[in-house]
Amino acid sequence: MPRKTLTPVPLTDLRAGAEVRLHEVCVDHECREWLRALGLTDASDLRLCKHGDPCIIQVRSTRIGLSKAIASCVFVLDGQPATRP
Repeated sequence: MPRKTLTPVPLTDLRAGAEVRLHEVCVDHECREWLRALGLTDASDLRLCKHGDPCIIQVRSTRIGLSKAIASCVFVLDGQPATRP
């Protein structure tokens, strides 16, 4: 069974298939706004589809490819209940 934690962890520390909740994005303002425009909003639920470079995540019905450098700056809470059924 996958480890569940309420301590923020970077996306790069998770395995493919993990369903998590966005906690914080530690990038510059311009990059943060770009990620928000793609759907990574406060406390959004996401699923890690592919680990690596690029790191592929699904936010709502959209899949987004993130470089490993950006994915390492995206912190999530693994163990928060997903809002999806």
